[in-house]
Amino acid sequence: MSSERILTWVNGEIHDPADAKISIFDRGFLFGDSVYELTRFFDGEGVGFDLHVERLERSMSEAGITGFNASDYRSISSDLMQALEIRDACIYIQVTRGVQMPRRHLPEPNLRPTVIAIATPSASLSECIEPQRIPVAIMPDQRRDRCDIKATSLLDNVMMSMLAYEQDAEEPILHRDGVLTEGATSNVFIVQDGRLLTPELHDPRPILEGVTRRLVREAAAGLGLPVSEQTISVEAFRSADEAFVSSSRRLVGAITSIDGTPVAGGGPGAVTMGLFNELRRRIGAREGSARIH
Repeated sequence: MSSERILTWVNGEIHDPADAKISIFDRGFLFGDSVYELTRFFDGEGVGFDLHVERLERSMSEAGITGFNASDYRSISSDLMQALEIRDACIYIQVTRGVQMPRRHLPEPNLRPTVIAIATPSASLSECIEPQRIPVAIMPDQRRDRCDIKATSLLDNVMMSMLAYEQDAEEPILHRDGVLTEGATSNVFIVQDGRLLTPELHDPRPILEGVTRRLVREAAAGLGLPVSEQTISVEAFRSADEAFVSSSRRLVGAITSIDGTPVAGGGPGAVTMGLFNELRRRIGAREGSARIH
């Protein structure tokens, strides 16, 4: 995607990427002292948008970042899509604790937060006809403990993604002492004996409660598919009938191989495909309702 098709929003002003600037003393830049969200928009409607706003508000509260109303994410997104003259986009927002000089680990009280957003065009719902196919690699989960806070301190995720790429995989799937946690950029599900399983949110460590994870569970309930949140071993993951990841950007991505070994014949399995289609149907129905009202 060319940079001409990307716009940024920085503290209330829309800029081309080359003109977007923040201070080198911003704590988000210096310490990763910031939180973020990314929402997929179809025809101007954000998928699970209220949940993204709720989670951004929670992340800010847990991190102690104040001075920004998370609900403003909606108007910021609308302004960016209008400026780009698009209605299908991925919009990333980041809220940092703010600028502090000189550099110091302990933040001053009542800093003014820096807020940035980035809008990138994405495929329309009609173009999303099947799940992405994703080879994955299993790796130890060595990240910070509070992964339930959607913070930008993602060096470990970046390093594991680089290592996965070297192994011809697109996503690292992480485990703690042989128990599955999540992907570096996603939540993970497996299908086993007709049941849909996903790791628990707080065992063996806190993980992020993904918005799309919640929407997938709702879609499964709509299809009458039993869903269980439970401990999943690496061995169970490797022997699963099907496996997939969920994320805001991908929606549902079919895991086609694990460490080079094919899963479900190397393509989306029947359950994965059914959930993808049900989620897609629900997104379309919400769009239609929004346009009518």
